[in-house]
Amino acid sequence: MIQHISASSPAYVSIFARGWALLVALWQRSEPIELVEQRFNFLPDRFRWRGDLRRVRAVTRVWERPSDGVRPARRYFEVRCGRDQRFVLFQDVHIGTWHMSV
Repeated sequence: MIQHISASSPAYVSIFARGWALLVALWQRSEPIELVEQRFNFLPDRFRWRGDLRRVRAVTRVWERPSDGVRPARRYFEVRCGRDQRFVLFQDVHIGTWHMSV
């Protein structure tokens, strides 16, 4: 038997999706960092995390997540520092603060 699903979903699906997005945002751990220097006024170059100054050797990936009403818009940077250390840094686009996903 084939079940056809209509494009219009019930309202409770939207409420469930928003609630799930909020829970994921609350569970996602992040720590604030101090961005010391940027390249091209956009890419992170040096940052301080837990008292240690780290220099970004390479930015391997950049992506954005637009605001969805529950979570603010963020710009993510996957970076390499030192000996095979990889971090995901993100910037809250609206207020300009920087954080690290841990």
